[in-house]
Amino acid sequence: MTDDRTSSKAQRTVIIVGVDGSEDGLRAARYAAGSAIKRDADLIVLHAVDDAAVAGAWGVVYDPTALQDAGQVVVDDAIHVATERGMDPDRISGEVVLGNPAAILADRSADAQLVVLGRRATSGLERMFVGSTSVAVAGMSAAPVVVISRASTPDPTGGKKCVAVAVGPQSVGTAAVGFGFAEADHRGCKLLAVTVPGNDSEEVHDEALKRLNEVVKPLANKHPHVEVETRVLSGEPVDALVDLSGNVDLLVIGMKKHPILGWTAGGVSRAIMAHAQSPLAICH
Repeated sequence: MTDDRTSSKAQRTVIIVGVDGSEDGLRAARYAAGSAIKRDADLIVLHAVDDAAVAGAWGVVYDPTALQDAGQVVVDDAIHVATERGMDPDRISGEVVLGNPAAILADRSADAQLVVLGRRATSGLERMFVGSTSVAVAGMSAAPVVVISRASTPDPTGGKKCVAVAVGPQSVGTAAVGFGFAEADHRGCKLLAVTVPGNDSEEVHDEALKRLNEVVKPLANKHPHVEVETRVLSGEPVDALVDLSGNVDLLVIGMKKHPILGWTAGGVSRAIMAHAQSPLAICH
């Protein structure tokens, strides 16, 4: 006989937000709280103290207890933001753990439906590197990852009433499309499915639209209440999708699996992560 408490725990929906004490981390906590409310989910606020920080430069060794205490302040601040957003305090838990932040978040993602992170790199040369934790987690996470920046998205999201999902011209996976439909369903908003063939000829656009509709149709049938629009965008993929991100509440992209390296953020994914004007969801 199955224990009801064990069964309930196994079936619960969980969202994890990684926080680091930055304003972007607090923005991520606010976004994660909103997502948890829409999904009737529990929220885990996680702060990872990089074990490399314990042994600092010049042979300085930091007190793990002090780092734990400082981390707890970071977690408490994020929990406060989440409760201000309207999250039930009884459904929020906070953790401070020692270890590599990306590895810990990736490991914990196996028990979550969504992972939310702040994006700290906001301008200049920093944009080329996005944020090593964001890139690493996006590549290793078992759950979809949402990356959000306070600089590009300072206000609450949802006002544009549209979630967009990008489908690659040769894509065979539907994880991103499925997540996009589910997100639009949670929000009660429109889903815009786009593809960017990179060739602006009429023939290529017609073929790209036909293929896009073929990818979208099966999932549209599973979400009959979601209004769907399909569209072929002109220009280079990065420019087109970054421009689009300024007009939607969330942009969803897929990440390809490298035959040797596994899931990795390629040039297009990294560029969109660096320059997106809306929260960005990455799915495998």
